[in-house]
Amino acid sequence: MLTTLLALLAVFPAVIDDETDDPATRHKLAPRHVSLHVTEGTRLVAADADDGHDEEDDYAPALFARLSEQHPGRFRFDEEAEHWVDAQGEYEWDDEDELYWQNVSAETLTHGRQDYVQFCASCHGFQGDGYGRSAQTLRPPPRDFRAAQFKFAKITKDLPDDAALMAIVKGGLDGTPMYEWDISDERLADIITYVKSLSPAGDPENDVDPVGWRDPYAQIGAALVAGDDPWAGKESAAVEAGEQLYHKYQCYNCHPGYGSAEQLNGWRDMDAGTEYPDDLTYPKLRKDSSYEVMGYGVAIVPPDFTWHAIRRGRTVEDVYLTIAAGLPGSGMPTWKGAVPDEDIWAIAHYVRHLVDSYKDQPARAAFMAGIRR
Repeated sequence: MLTTLLALLAVFPAVIDDETDDPATRHKLAPRHVSLHVTEGTRLVAADADDGHDEEDDYAPALFARLSEQHPGRFRFDEEAEHWVDAQGEYEWDDEDELYWQNVSAETLTHGRQDYVQFCASCHGFQGDGYGRSAQTLRPPPRDFRAAQFKFAKITKDLPDDAALMAIVKGGLDGTPMYEWDISDERLADIITYVKSLSPAGDPENDVDPVGWRDPYAQIGAALVAGDDPWAGKESAAVEAGEQLYHKYQCYNCHPGYGSAEQLNGWRDMDAGTEYPDDLTYPKLRKDSSYEVMGYGVAIVPPDFTWHAIRRGRTVEDVYLTIAAGLPGSGMPTWKGAVPDEDIWAIAHYVRHLVDSYKDQPARAAFMAGIRR
């Protein structure tokens, strides 16, 4: 029986796509009806003229400075026109919208699509709709890339730049089926370019809700930079301060509160008789944390840090960046600039302390029982 099966496989090799039956290609899993070729190029928003992710470092100059290092002699800043010039014309300045477009060839999109189909489509779908063959069994389900919404890029703009997207892919998202991907920067860059091309074109009449990289009103942001931890060497004090600040800023409105009503009143300097909801020590479902996959709404409960994995939160710095940037499409706002940076760092230390002390640890049962008594 095995010999017969092997003989049949030799006679009928895997069908690749509707363009070629060459079994030597590495893309052996795409069904016959799925094309691996993109026939038309597109253009994607690259940067605004003065799109700064902070006051000291504008995104557009940073982008072209990085590109200049990668491609010496290709880019120059035109002093008279006051914008960068690309000798190859891939990055095109738009006077009307005051932004740079990146002209992407069909060849580049084809390379990106081929690797996307091989590595990503089983979860995110052949068309990027979040409904791949594995999606029905995954929790949470994969994102619909056509919506151009990314929660964990650690940015404060509408859309993440390529470096921020690469960090997500390479680092993975703990607590989800999105694992770390060890793939070369060159191939990953083409995949990301292809994913960006899936976002719909912008509506010229709509300058309120950017929809993706083909919308001239979209703003591209780079990931925040953490800077120095002011609590370095004082971690115990940071955890103690973070415990009070976490409850002072009422993080328990979404995440659990990790103390009794009496403890919260002490941390918040409230009257002894102040009462709290019965679900104080549980995470609360937020309506604005939902998103859609194939028309079905999916709501994500804010994590209980003693129980759930934290997406991209393996270190104190990771947690700091998540709190500082916020999570677009959820109830988690941008905290950077709203509260002192030192406070964000202290809360980050406290959150990591909860994870390290109680998640998957025998001590969790007693800890939670003590605050829920």
